[in-house]
Amino acid sequence: MSQQRFPAGAADIWLGVPEDVDERGLAVLSSAERNRVRLLRDRAAASYAAAHIGLRRILGGYLGVEAGEVRLGRTLCPECADPAHGPPAVVWPATRLTFNLSRADGFWLLGVSEDRPLGVDLEAEPRIDPELTAPLAFTPRELAHLHGLPPEDRRAAFLRCWTRKEAVVKAVGVGLAADLCRIEVHPDRPGPVEVRYGVAPGPAVWTLEEPDFGPDLHAALARPAGSTGPVRTLRYGQDPLPAATAPAAAPAPR
Repeated sequence: MSQQRFPAGAADIWLGVPEDVDERGLAVLSSAERNRVRLLRDRAAASYAAAHIGLRRILGGYLGVEAGEVRLGRTLCPECADPAHGPPAVVWPATRLTFNLSRADGFWLLGVSEDRPLGVDLEAEPRIDPELTAPLAFTPRELAHLHGLPPEDRRAAFLRCWTRKEAVVKAVGVGLAADLCRIEVHPDRPGPVEVRYGVAPGPAVWTLEEPDFGPDLHAALARPAGSTGPVRTLRYGQDPLPAATAPAAAPAPR
């Protein structure tokens, strides 16, 4: 098996910025991904393509294979066992790597770890109306915190709360099908914070951290509580792509 070895609980966080994509980049995508690009509008298509090209090149680096050879899929949803919306996974080559991807206004964030789940979320401008959404997704304590702030501070507080919730439900593997009103993420506290939410037999407590990418981007990373390994923050296109530390994987099956 070929992959970068992570210390126990460690994670790499890769930030990608808006960029144009070319035919060489599109060639590494799967046929399903290229079809998705064709169906999306211009800006959304470019955002999706750039994120998935970056995802494949980064994972390929860890795994010691070409970006276009990485096969991606999903595991079963831990709550309903539906394979259509379970956590993302590498189908080939065989690996213990786990990953999670988030996109926001052309930017994207990729978290990679090993042997344990993780979730990431990235937000720029709210895609949804905070005043309408908060009552449907926040706990009473979270709403009280939000409404107790000056109006000019509420946008940042909303995004802190929202990214924390998304990171947790993505780490659990259920996504926004979860009842967000049941998940208390303590937006009044700076990270790291511990959040209780899970689906057995997976972890029930998560540690939430907030990588700093400047005032215009809000990000959150969820790892199982007790994950004390370091978190490296990397920038796609600036930092070198990862290189596998084991022999290259066997050729993909035909």
